[in-house]
Amino acid sequence: MGIVDAPSDAAEGAAGDADVAEELVSRLELIEGQPLGERAASFALLHDELRARLEGGDGASSRG
Repeated sequence: MGIVDAPSDAAEGAAGDADVAEELVSRLELIEGQPLGERAASFALLHDELRARLEGGDGASSRG
């Protein structure tokens, strides 16, 4: 009965999303505490990492 397992899988996915969100908020707070020059570089690095994660996750890089 795979239907019974579905809510558990959804709950695990939601918990994983919450962990990712907490990690992102923590990282943003750390960046906000940096001097302006370092902050700009850190935001640029974070942007590149998030873009790479998104493009790698859905195959967008092949759409070029």
